[in-house]
Amino acid sequence: MAFPVDIERMRTTLSQRLSTPEGLRTGVAGIALGALLLSGIGGLVGCDRNTGLQKDHASVKRIEPANPDAVTEDDTPFEWPSDPSHPVLEIKISSPVASGSILVELMPELAPGSVVHVVELAEDGFYDGTTFHRVIPDFMLQGGDPNSRDRDPTNDGAGQAGRPIQDEFSKAPFLRGVVGMGNKGRQNSTSTQFFIMQADNGGLDGRYNTIGRVLDGLDLVDQLAAVKTDRTGRWGPKDRPIENIIIESVRPIGQVGAILAAIELEADAAKIEFASAEHANSLTGGRSGSSKAGSNSANAPASLGGTDRERLEAEAR
Repeated sequence: MAFPVDIERMRTTLSQRLSTPEGLRTGVAGIALGALLLSGIGGLVGCDRNTGLQKDHASVKRIEPANPDAVTEDDTPFEWPSDPSHPVLEIKISSPVASGSILVELMPELAPGSVVHVVELAEDGFYDGTTFHRVIPDFMLQGGDPNSRDRDPTNDGAGQAGRPIQDEFSKAPFLRGVVGMGNKGRQNSTSTQFFIMQADNGGLDGRYNTIGRVLDGLDLVDQLAAVKTDRTGRWGPKDRPIENIIIESVRPIGQVGAILAAIELEADAAKIEFASAEHANSLTGGRSGSSKAGSNSANAPASLGGTDRERLEAEAR
């Protein structure tokens, strides 16, 4: 599928929009003075001028992590942290195309400050009623902006809450299912917005705080990524869904070990139900219970497929 040039550029950045201050006026003298200042201060070149434009990674240097020891230059392959005590967030979603829940396994080892911040916001109900205001197929879904609650689509993507979060960049690759925090393309500018990767994108590595991975619900992510969007920015920011994808709530629901055990129990129950229906159908020669057996057969791949984490790990191997 062919995309406009600006869409292709946007596939490489997740910087939040910055609105232009009201009443900003620059005269010819101011421009000349600014040019002189910039010519003498090389460090200001490339800084954000609040134009509201998305920056390319080509123009934004990779920011060093807050902890220099967090990223090493050795060849040790990255391994996702595994701990049964990892907290799990449930993101409940309602939209015209699909509704359901996405479970996210948070990994404090990767970005402890970011994880604590997100959990606190979730417990306070901060994300309730916000939307996924930016959706780009084969890239990611971005949401968590408090501005997306109001009826004005033009301010979506520019909101935040409280203090910014420190940069906590890691070696975690931005693969399908990874969840990260958006920033404004400058140091320590991460806030409340988060994004869920629908596809791999190595161009994001080392530029955004990684907080975890989807544990279950990638099928819902795929469905939401197919929503119709305002790709040209006619009614607001580019790539905003025409009809809202509402985040009904975001809440911590327990630890990953317990959640995985519950998912396995549910899968086992589905297997038993499916086997019972097949057995009943074989005894009757397919004359009775065929409708129920057919229904279970259609749902079997989803029920028996395991968690998204297991599938992602299998793909990685």
